[in-house]
Amino acid sequence: LHMVLSIAENDGFDDIVSWQAHGRCFSVRKKQEFVDKILSSYFGQSKIASFQRQLSMYGFLRLTQGPDRGCYYHELFLKHKLYLCQDITRTGVNGNVVKRRVDPKTEPDFYSMPFVAPDPELPEYLLRFIKKEEPNEPNNGEGSSNITF
Repeated sequence: LHMVLSIAENDGFDDIVSWQAHGRCFSVRKKQEFVDKILSSYFGQSKIASFQRQLSMYGFLRLTQGPDRGCYYHELFLKHKLYLCQDITRTGVNGNVVKRRVDPKTEPDFYSMPFVAPDPELPEYLLRFIKKEEPNEPNNGEGSSNITF
């Protein structure tokens, strides 16, 4: 998902799905186009409800008020901080997900927090992937150098 948001930003799909300016949540702006162009291509799904259920299983919450209303967030899912995603775990399996009630009074105000800044230097492989560049050096036959989903 993190990579898909980066690709969307670089390939001009940010009118469909994108990070909010502060980098702490993302928005699906055009649901049908998201399903047609992104869900089917990158996630192998054809229903927005399945995508939303997966987000819920991984602990994402949906904001219910304010300028980020309808956006999804997770405390470990931040723009420019791909390495944090490794600590996101699935919380439910086979319908045993306990849906957390959202209390609008406790929802975060991301605009009162510092905007998420890029790390000083992204790993070279990530930059190549985002920019769709080929590596400068051959991989010496050690498998494919392309990152896939």
